[in-house]
Formats: sequence, structure tokens, C-alpha cells
Amino acid sequence: MKKKDIKYFGFVFWLHLILISFAYLSPFLFNWGIMIIIIIILFIQYSLVGSCILNKIQFSGTKDVTFLYPYLMILGLKLNPHKFKIFIRYYLPFVLLFIAIIWQVVLNKSPLLF
Repeated sequence: MKKKDIKYFGFVFWLHLILISFAYLSPFLFNWGIMIIIIIILFIQYSLVGSCILNKIQFSGTKDVTFLYPYLMILGLKLNPHKFKIFIRYYLPFVLLFIAIIWQVVLNKSPLLF
């Protein structure tokens, strides 16, 4: 990953950060049924575009880069970019969905927004 290819703290970064924050808080913000729809839309985006649209804009010309990866590297964490991308893309959405189901169905807590 070349530093010149990365726009570290521009507008796309802040937009991405807001969306990622909502994603990570989604088990507590959104009904788990809505989360299933969002996950389906996310997978459709991956199959049509091949990546996250914001990743393509922010990290142009780089492969196997997720939003968090370059920032974790700056902090000194040594991660395998491909394995990290697989976890973020395919495992994390279902982990968040599982948390939502536990929170909302088992613990009977209402989502804060929808």
C-alpha cells in the first residue's frame, strides 16, 4: 500500500468513520431485521463493485484494504491485510447480527433508533 494512494483524513475518511461507527453500534441502534437487509445490501455491493465504494475512493489502487487497516498499521499493529479483510467483510456482519439478536430477542431490549 503506497502512502500517496491514501487520503488519510479527507472528507471520505469522516464519512466512512461515521458510517463505520453506525455499523459497529448497529446491534443497539437498529432492529435485527433491518440489519439483515443492510447485510444483504452490503453483500450486493461487494459482488457488484468488488469492494466498498468508499474504500475504492479513499484507497484507490490498493487491494485487500479495509477502512481500519491503514490506521491500525499506523498504530503499529501488524495484521495480514487479506485475513483482516475477510474477517471485516464476511464474519463481522454476522457477529454484529448475532449480538443484535441476543440484545433484542434474548434480553428483550429495544433498539434505540429503528
